[in-house]
Amino acid sequence: MYIFLATLLFFCFSFFAHAQEDVKISFGKKNLLIDENLEISVVITDNDKSIVSTFPEIQGFTKADRKITHTKNQSHTITQNYTPNKEGTYRIAPFELTVNGKVYESETTTIVVTAPKDDDEDGNEVISLENIKENAFLAINIDKNTVYEGEGFRVSLAFYIAENNTMQMDFPDDLNAQVDAIAKKIKSPDCLEERITITNITEEHRTINGKKFLAYKIFEAIYFPLNSQPIKIPEVQLRMDQSRKNSDEKESISFSNKPFTVKVLSLPDHPLKDKVVAGNFNLTEQIETRKINTGKSFDYSFKISGQGNFSTVNVSSPVNDSFFDFYPPEIREVHNNDLTLREKEFRYRIVPKDSGQHTLDKYFYWVYFNTKTKTYDTLKSKLKIKVLGKAITNKESDASEDIFAGIDKLDTSVIQTNYQEVVKNISNLLIVCMIMGCLYLFSWRRRAK
Repeated sequence: MYIFLATLLFFCFSFFAHAQEDVKISFGKKNLLIDENLEISVVITDNDKSIVSTFPEIQGFTKADRKITHTKNQSHTITQNYTPNKEGTYRIAPFELTVNGKVYESETTTIVVTAPKDDDEDGNEVISLENIKENAFLAINIDKNTVYEGEGFRVSLAFYIAENNTMQMDFPDDLNAQVDAIAKKIKSPDCLEERITITNITEEHRTINGKKFLAYKIFEAIYFPLNSQPIKIPEVQLRMDQSRKNSDEKESISFSNKPFTVKVLSLPDHPLKDKVVAGNFNLTEQIETRKINTGKSFDYSFKISGQGNFSTVNVSSPVNDSFFDFYPPEIREVHNNDLTLREKEFRYRIVPKDSGQHTLDKYFYWVYFNTKTKTYDTLKSKLKIKVLGKAITNKESDASEDIFAGIDKLDTSVIQTNYQEVVKNISNLLIVCMIMGCLYLFSWRRRAK
């Protein structure tokens, strides 16, 4: 009785609680210093198992430690670290990993490894020391002096204090309120803002004009100009608490930055001038298979990564024709905390309707303004697929029989019976009845004894 009941419960819960796991292979930073690690992670959701095969050896890198991070909702991440052996640009070809018995393939990725900056290079920051007092100063750092319309530029505000300063500087209790007021003053009405959340203020070592400072970044944001008007970054003030070392007496002292102006250039003339996104972007494609039969759907991913205003990145859905039907894409955007790595994926479901060799570049492309080459550029598919089988539409017809054709003519007055759903509900009811019956018999036998 116990064995039967346990077996029945096992199949019951398997029937009710079956879930499809989701597995993603992702890379960490793609621009590394020689002393930083390359991270390759496998993110597993909706599954409490994490059996992952051995990560591959990568040319130019040495395999380091491996760690597992668990989160809520049965989600966990397995991360393999790799240490770069020397500087250079490395193209990592797709590789396969077996996760919980299933094989998953990574994407082609390019990793750039550079030498770390020395102290002299750190001292080359464009910072004016005109407002320095008590061996401390407030400075705004802007990564670009000139940008195009729609091109983002990064603004950060940091407080600098000399390492050998004899005065004790502390952030006041109203620091958050001060930073919010500074952010409102910096933001221009001619820009869109993406503010970066700073949860912990950490110190960084800087060498400026041969003198060592500690830098504390308190504000950072990316701005995207809406027009060609110059963007003026005004003077702002930060109040700090100051006291002499080994003294409890504090006084308030104010620091201000030097104003700055960012020049904005108009985009060159183009039919899509008012619609394109300005920035630096790359394309990564992924396809379920390159050989498919007509009538059988497959997945295709068009992923855009790089630097730019991703809120305006949008790929037009292809139009159904006599060769393919396209479902509306599933869109997913991913970015890290400081927005240095961003990507937006458009995942399509495609149904081929005619056989032959087909290139996807006429269906999947995206036009943007390349701020590096200063020209309009197009990211387009480079994939070719082979479709086998008989045509399921008339290729010569002007009208395409897509997957939604004739939906407006369907007779909705006739109630369609979903027999699969009926069988499923009856099965569920029978299982519940069997469990209740077994429990009743088991209880009755115990009372009889």
